[in-house]
Amino acid sequence: MSAYVIGDIKVSDPDTYARYAAGVPASSGAYGCRYLVRGQDRCEIAEGGWLPERLVLAEYQDMETVKAWYYSPEYTKLREIRQSASTGNLIFAEGIDPEPVRDKEPEAGGYVIADIEITDMDTYATYRAGVPGTIAAHGGRFLVRGAEGETAEGDWAPKRVVVIEFESLERAKAWYHSPEYSELKKIRQTASSGNVIFAAGI
Repeated sequence: MSAYVIGDIKVSDPDTYARYAAGVPASSGAYGCRYLVRGQDRCEIAEGGWLPERLVLAEYQDMETVKAWYYSPEYTKLREIRQSASTGNLIFAEGIDPEPVRDKEPEAGGYVIADIEITDMDTYATYRAGVPGTIAAHGGRFLVRGAEGETAEGDWAPKRVVVIEFESLERAKAWYHSPEYSELKKIRQTASSGNVIFAAGI
């Protein structure tokens, strides 16, 4: 099952962090990582108060590969550099596909990332049943849907992680603001609370 690393990072020492940023692609690339979002000022709030300064969304083949990379000797050294130059949160989330499949690779995808806590499961089920059709109509697809997320660093312990991929940020926003999704969104907001952001891919 595909798996994702989601990081919300605040850099305190840019020069030291630059050493980490330069070294990490080779480390993660050796484990088949594909960066979907990486960098500063990539995010925009849709709901709630979460606005990462520097967001990382990275895709791996499965959770075992994520952990093999994260705990590898080469990344452990890089992680120590990052932690000396930044603070933040890092979670692992299991995807819904055995292996990510795309008709084509977007030049710069657009993502909707949410951390949701359900307060009324029956009402939320109505939302959950209706939303896939609206996403498909805008060319999007779920990467993560309903994962609890495993905290690797920091104190972020999400209840329900959702990541949706579109071919562009404009398509992501068009879906979110569409009449058909706006009606479903009202249902979700009566049955849950949380944060939703738009994120620009790389």
